[in-house]
Amino acid sequence: MNQKWHNIRRVMIIAVAFVALFELGAVIKRMPLKILLAIFAEIPIGLLIGIFVIGILTASVGVSYNWAYKRLLTPTDSKHYWLSSWVVNAFDNAFGVADFVVTWLQDRLFDDNRTERSATLHRGWWLSTSGLAVVSLLSLIATGIYWSHTAVVNYAPWLVVAVALPFIGLIVSRFRHRDSLPFSASDYARIFAASLATWVANTAGFLLIGALFQMPIAIWSVMPLFIAARTFGIVTLVPGGWGTFDIFAFIGLQTLGMDPAVIFLWILFYRVAYTIVPFIIAVIIAATRALRETNHKFRGVPSVIVRSMLQKAVTVLLYFSGITLIIAGALPGTLQSFHLLQHLSPWTSGFLLQVPNIFIGFMLIIAGRGIANKVSRAYWPTLILLAISFGYVAVSHEHMQPLVLLGALFIGTLFIKPTLTRVQFIYSWENRLVDGVIYGGLFIAYLTIGVANLPAVSHRFHVRTSGFFLVPSLHWWLIGFIAIAIVSLGVLGFIAYIQGRTQLLGEALDEERVNQVLARGDNHYTNLIFLGDKRLFYYRPDQSETDTVAIQFRLVNNKAAVMSDPFGDSADFQAALAAFISEADRLGYTPIFYEVSEKIAMMVHEFGYNFMKLGEEAWVDTPSFKTAGKKFANIRSEINQATAAGFTYEVLQPPFSDALLQELRQISDEWLHGREEKGYSLGFFDNHYLQRGGIGVLKAPDGHIVAFATLVTSETENQMTVDLMRFTSESPNGTMDVLFVKTFEYARDAGYNTFNLGMSPLSNVGLHEQSFIRERVANLIYQFGSKIYSFEGLRHYKHKFASDWQPYYIGYSNHSNIAFVMIALLLIDNPGVDLD
Repeated sequence: MNQKWHNIRRVMIIAVAFVALFELGAVIKRMPLKILLAIFAEIPIGLLIGIFVIGILTASVGVSYNWAYKRLLTPTDSKHYWLSSWVVNAFDNAFGVADFVVTWLQDRLFDDNRTERSATLHRGWWLSTSGLAVVSLLSLIATGIYWSHTAVVNYAPWLVVAVALPFIGLIVSRFRHRDSLPFSASDYARIFAASLATWVANTAGFLLIGALFQMPIAIWSVMPLFIAARTFGIVTLVPGGWGTFDIFAFIGLQTLGMDPAVIFLWILFYRVAYTIVPFIIAVIIAATRALRETNHKFRGVPSVIVRSMLQKAVTVLLYFSGITLIIAGALPGTLQSFHLLQHLSPWTSGFLLQVPNIFIGFMLIIAGRGIANKVSRAYWPTLILLAISFGYVAVSHEHMQPLVLLGALFIGTLFIKPTLTRVQFIYSWENRLVDGVIYGGLFIAYLTIGVANLPAVSHRFHVRTSGFFLVPSLHWWLIGFIAIAIVSLGVLGFIAYIQGRTQLLGEALDEERVNQVLARGDNHYTNLIFLGDKRLFYYRPDQSETDTVAIQFRLVNNKAAVMSDPFGDSADFQAALAAFISEADRLGYTPIFYEVSEKIAMMVHEFGYNFMKLGEEAWVDTPSFKTAGKKFANIRSEINQATAAGFTYEVLQPPFSDALLQELRQISDEWLHGREEKGYSLGFFDNHYLQRGGIGVLKAPDGHIVAFATLVTSETENQMTVDLMRFTSESPNGTMDVLFVKTFEYARDAGYNTFNLGMSPLSNVGLHEQSFIRERVANLIYQFGSKIYSFEGLRHYKHKFASDWQPYYIGYSNHSNIAFVMIALLLIDNPGVDLD
């Protein structure tokens, strides 16, 4: 039976709402649109602001109910209690159905027993009609005593219903809400006071809006009608009284002799100010809180994604706006050729509009570059520039589209401030290429149009100076050319400002500090630190006074090319890499990880880096290495011949005399034969660098050196390797084989289990059809690149000694172009070039 009654009630509510909305729609159709627009156009801005302020303040008084309930029911979120209460009240004003919506929403603010809480809120709603009863009673008394207007008297029954509502509620709640929390006398007083304040404010708000419109009728005669209309809306149970209140009030005000158009605007502005605007604000607040909670639940990932997408959108729109304005000022015919662009920035041929278009356009592109690179110094200049652009477009253009675009850009820029984390701007090669194509394309197009409009050219070649080639005059074109030249200086100044004071990543070489970290752990590439061509990043855990990890790298443009794995305490490698990548990003640098092990490649992959196999290192197991057997027959022959000829092998230990170093330099110069030394991933001849470790030398019978190999050791890896290996024309046949074999034996005798023969670039890269395209291309280079560099020959040579091959990788950012990464690595091989 109870369910049947609920179904009947739902049908009745829908039917009443449908009839009311149908009648309201019919009234709206009969409204003279031109008259409404004329009246609306004459309303001052100050009056509109006053109406909205009254509506929002009136709607806010309903929060007093939560003041009445706060002592009785404990809120779960005391910090945001009042804001949540305001949101609930705004929702209830917009779509409340008796006590259902407000009870359901407020029910989620409290943490007491759910049955008691719901019953208490239902009972409290009936008590909240007590204020309506008082206002209705006063209106009823006033109607009977002071007014005899027939229309007002006709609404007296609805005033009687409003007076009876709280008494009906007391009877109903006594039987239906027995589980509610007990109300004290002070509770009743608070709820009554809140109800009275709400209904007085509601009525006063409606009357004040009418007063602001200077309605040609006594305001006090409207009050009984308004109370009756609100009562009708409540009793019909239509959500928010939509349609029922409005049609009731409209018909009633018409019977008072008012103009229908004026009545319509009065009710419309009341609805917008009291219901719609607060509801929109409440939706925004609720959505913001829901998004914040969702963001917190998912550990901030959603906000990062949204801001990142918004930052990219702002970048694209800044470029689009800038290019459009430049075209409007410099290439007007282009905009005329595209219908979609005509309204974005319509062409005006005046000089005073031509030059600002070009200037602001170029500035917007640079601002877009700063935002794209997440430079914090670009934030305020971009906002100021967008504000200036908005004002300029509003004054000089007729269409709304560019204003909407610039306004959206301004708002979007406000929200992306947290993403602008870099303290300086480094103009990368990739950025220069993109911007260069844009600037170059615009400049070439501008020159083309100027040449095409020359009388001699246009007449001789019959060029139609319309559409794309349209310009007002050559004088206009010349002014634009001068403006572009001048604006270029402003662009350079803007770039210089965004760049800020240059801060280099890391620190210069400090041998004492490096040695302290090396004592914790090293690798076979750490000797390259002492070449002096790299910088160091030191990692120090929180609350620690000593460095535990260091990373060696070299700067080239905006790239920080890391050479091999970090060194030091391996337990801190991941934390050190995270700190390094974070600091590099803050300063505008993009790390490249070159010749790193699989372990480090996987670590940087977790930070959003792609990786590609660079090649393999040949490792020799020294304890098991022997030259016996058919495989090493030729090598045994070379060693025997060298021994028979009187050549001897010896390992010299530092410190080395100047005479010895000079002798070794002569060998090195002859071996180089005018070629330039390499660096970064390879050692080069430097007296200080050679003093770091032993040198294996091959001496002729008379004692002078004809070949040498610098030895590098790694205690952590229990490994030895060769860095520089150089010889003269006097050296015996197979000198490299002799040096390697003798050094293998020396390493074994010294207790090193592995000898590293070094990298074989592109070895075993991209062999499978499912490999990445970049790796397949690398494989083609390996197969066909031997004419330039014998990749295959190098692997073949090392293969005869190697007992194991270890893969090494290159890691680069998702935001980096692999072509520019490779260019950077090629450039840093030259130690004589200052790339910082």
